[in-house]
Amino acid sequence: MSFHFAARTAGLRSSAIRDLLKVTEMSDMLSLAGGLPTPDSFPLPDLRREADRLLGEYGPRVVQYSATDGVVDLRRWIADHHSAEFGREVAVDGEIIVTHGSQQALDLLAKVLIDPEDVVVSESPAYLGAVQALELFQPRFEVIPGDEHGMCVELLADRLAQGLRPKLVYVVPNFHNPSGATMSLERRQLLARLADEYDVLVVEDDPYGAIRFAGTPLPPVASMSERVVHLSTFSKIVAPGFRVGWMVGPPEVMAWVARAKQAADLHTSTFAQLLLANVVAQPGWLDEQKARIVPMYRERCTALADALDTQIGPRIRFHRPEGGMFLWTEFDEVPDTKVLLQHAVEQGVAFVPGNAFTIDQRPDSKARLSYSTLAPEQLVEAVSRLSRALGTFDSSR
Repeated sequence: MSFHFAARTAGLRSSAIRDLLKVTEMSDMLSLAGGLPTPDSFPLPDLRREADRLLGEYGPRVVQYSATDGVVDLRRWIADHHSAEFGREVAVDGEIIVTHGSQQALDLLAKVLIDPEDVVVSESPAYLGAVQALELFQPRFEVIPGDEHGMCVELLADRLAQGLRPKLVYVVPNFHNPSGATMSLERRQLLARLADEYDVLVVEDDPYGAIRFAGTPLPPVASMSERVVHLSTFSKIVAPGFRVGWMVGPPEVMAWVARAKQAADLHTSTFAQLLLANVVAQPGWLDEQKARIVPMYRERCTALADALDTQIGPRIRFHRPEGGMFLWTEFDEVPDTKVLLQHAVEQGVAFVPGNAFTIDQRPDSKARLSYSTLAPEQLVEAVSRLSRALGTFDSSR
């Protein structure tokens, strides 16, 4: 049977991470592939208690249609939270859209901002979900390399001075996925200046910022320029299954995003919004939640990094992140980590090859290792299996 699809679907790639799910679900497979938060972090007793209370006290309201930009209870919390973070007042009305996860925020922004052949600036390596959301609208990607201090914004400054005029610049400044890098303060300040000077919109995606277990928090780019749309989510700090995220940005942009969301899904789940709003608004709750879960990620990151140093040593290079869920690694004498992955799966361990996070998907020697879901002792065993996979890889060459 033949069907006629839109031409724009020709470049729509599948998620390498989603494609790995069948492998990671195999019995006895230790997965370093997924970017899932640990289930140990989910505050199930608090959620259960608040869900029962909401259904009893609010009645039908919690399962009724609600406003496209989000229920006001949640938007008030978001406004208060970001007013403190940005150092300016964030308006409850006009500057906030609650979305079906921050992934939908990327899709909606692409819908209202990007025409075919518009220039979109992205860091390399890039968050795969952002590439998927943006490439459906057929932009021309301009890739700026990154290092352990985030996107090399000084290189972007050179390109802008040479005449590059992007429609938007996409960054993940805190504990980047996949690199784990945190953008330096100097680069954040420069990016904000460039946004103002060249009339460029910055999309600042911050799903991991609350999972900081080392170093000092840095101000968001949105605190330095009003030409920024800031994305965030409850997926990593509360639970991902609710699919509740949000964006804060200029009213002119948010007005168009609201129209696009009306067409997409009318609104985000009323029940999920009210439940999360009432949980996180409890005095001290969010600080207590972070104090409970951040040590989990610190311990797991340390376990993975130490095991790599001990068991694989000079064959692998990486920078230890200050937070988040990922180690970005580079292997010596492994020109294509997709081939290494085949050997790893045979040994019972999985990871995501580095080329999954590039625009051109050329083979490379890098890999993303996630420490979020396995216990420390499992991470040590996963590295042992990875070490054996390197041995069989070497023997096969």
